[in-house]
Amino acid sequence: MPLNTFEKIPKEKQERVLNAAIKEFSRAPLNEASIANIIKDAKIPRGSFYQYFKDKEDIYYYILEEHSNDIRKNLLDNLIKTKGDIVISFIELYKYTINKINNPNYKVYFKNIFLHLNHQLERKFTLNLDDNLNDVINLTDINKLKIDSKLQLIYIIDILEAIFMHNLVQSYKRNISIEKNIEIFIKEIKLIVNGLAKVK
Repeated sequence: MPLNTFEKIPKEKQERVLNAAIKEFSRAPLNEASIANIIKDAKIPRGSFYQYFKDKEDIYYYILEEHSNDIRKNLLDNLIKTKGDIVISFIELYKYTINKINNPNYKVYFKNIFLHLNHQLERKFTLNLDDNLNDVINLTDINKLKIDSKLQLIYIIDILEAIFMHNLVQSYKRNISIEKNIEIFIKEIKLIVNGLAKVK
């Protein structure tokens, strides 16, 4: 997380530093990225960088967490709009996120993240609903699901999140349009919603 000094500098300067970091993390994955390139592009002294962040990992995970917070907020907003329909909320969330990661300003940045994904990165980028789990549970209408307890809802959220992440990663391996990626995601979600086994 940024040091207090970063929070106190003008917003324009904050954005300049963060944009320089995104540019560098688009050029190279975290382990190959250079603080020298970030400070050169941000037009700040090296000493200033270390007054704002402990190291390059600190700014890297800060930017990632900002995107993750935005995605979590989108899910909560969707649950409110859909009156607690978690399935539709995740479909809308996937549409939002696939468009976000394909935004020309962030496309290469996110590509570097997903192509070098490890447990720590996945944990930071995923919805990481532990912090918001109660909000998600309280906003979800379980009467719209074939379940009878909030404990079962936690399992459903885990499954939806796994399908969500799997498809985001696969979107970099498939050579298809955003629309086709969304279509595949919806088909996978519907398989879960409809159930996999035939009723005897």
